[in-house]
Parts: sequence; structure tokens; C-alpha cells
Amino acid sequence: MLEISRLDAYYGRSRALNGLTFVVPEGSFFCVMGRNGVGKTTLMRALMGHMDRCEGSVRLAGADLLSLPRHLRPRAGLGYVPQGRGILADLTVRENLILGALCGTGRSAIDDRVLDLFPILRAFLDRRGGDLSGGQQQQLAIARALLARPKVLLLDEPTEGIQPNIVEQIEDVLLALNRSGMTILIVEQNVGFARRAAQRFALLERGAVAAEGPIAALTDDLVHRHMAV
Repeated sequence: MLEISRLDAYYGRSRALNGLTFVVPEGSFFCVMGRNGVGKTTLMRALMGHMDRCEGSVRLAGADLLSLPRHLRPRAGLGYVPQGRGILADLTVRENLILGALCGTGRSAIDDRVLDLFPILRAFLDRRGGDLSGGQQQQLAIARALLARPKVLLLDEPTEGIQPNIVEQIEDVLLALNRSGMTILIVEQNVGFARRAAQRFALLERGAVAAEGPIAALTDDLVHRHMAV
């Protein structure tokens, strides 16, 4: 489904990803992990076209992504929930959702099935995005990405800094989406959730893959070597 091969990504002249290579199979839940500053968010930015320069190959269902401008990548099949959520605070929940739909499909319709995943959003459709709690904003960010009807859903630490009851709701939704066939690529620091949810993982170190494989191979020793501070 998503094939990343020898991917280098640059901030100016500084290389932040170094020959990064792995494959996210169709329908899988793939977790990218590692310490702060090893390139996890950079990977997401590279996939979405937000780096100064990228080299290598990224293919989604066989189609070349690196040649596409950033505004066309959602229509190619990438849905993105960035770190920090990226909610437009002055727009209403409804307007944020419509923007997600327009970016992905070119249509402004809000699919009720997405609102069914996060019922609180239906009640708050006319509330400003900036007036929501952090957990509600994260639900809005995920719903907005889903309205683009992605082939692959990218999430950068979607439960960071969120109250525990909302974390549980978000994790349940992601598991349900994956069970329904959605391919998910997530940056996640919660080892317990990664082991419960993911089928495969990659541990990054200095912008490259230090370890990768089925989730059963994510040993305590690997976690200690590549995630302990």
C-alpha cells in the first residue's frame, strides 16, 4: 500500500531523514516509534510534502507521491492528523470539517458516519474550533482527516496531552477503523497501545530505521535501547 524507499528529507541543507525504508501493508496498523528528535514528525511532514526537499521514493498503491504538490496529496489518498492538531481556531467545527472534505474529495458534504464516530462534534457543529477542549479538538482533527476519504490515515501522536477518557475513545475509534479495513500509520510513544493495536512497527534513530518488523518483535530490550531517555 504505502512503500517508502531510501527516503531522505531536508530542512534547508540539513538532512533529517537518512535513507528511511519500510512498507505499510494495505489494511495494516503500522506504528512508528522512537525518542524525541529522531525524525518521526519529519517523516509525516515528508509524506505530506511539507519539507524543503525530499529524495528517494514514496509510492501509494503504486502511484508516485513525491512528484505531487502538497495540495494534491490528500486527493491521492493521504489523510493527515498533525501533531498539535492543526485546527483552525476561528472557524466552526462544521467549517473545519467541510475543509477536510473539500481537500480530499472536492465536495463539501459531511458524512454522518464520521460524526457517528465522535458524537460530541455533532452537538458542537456551530462552535468555534478554538473553543473546544484539547481532546475535542483532536477528535475534530481525526474526523476532518477521515472526511478526505483517505487510503492511509497518518496520525502524529494523536493522544499526546489529552485526558485519559478521551484517549480511550480515540484508541477505540482507531482500532475500529483498522478492523473495517483502514490502513493506519501512526507515530506513537505509548508502547502498551502500540502492542495492542499495531501489526507492525518501525523504531527510528537519527532519521533512519533502527529496527522494524511484526509487533511481536518489539521486545523490551528494543524499547529500552531506542526509546528510554
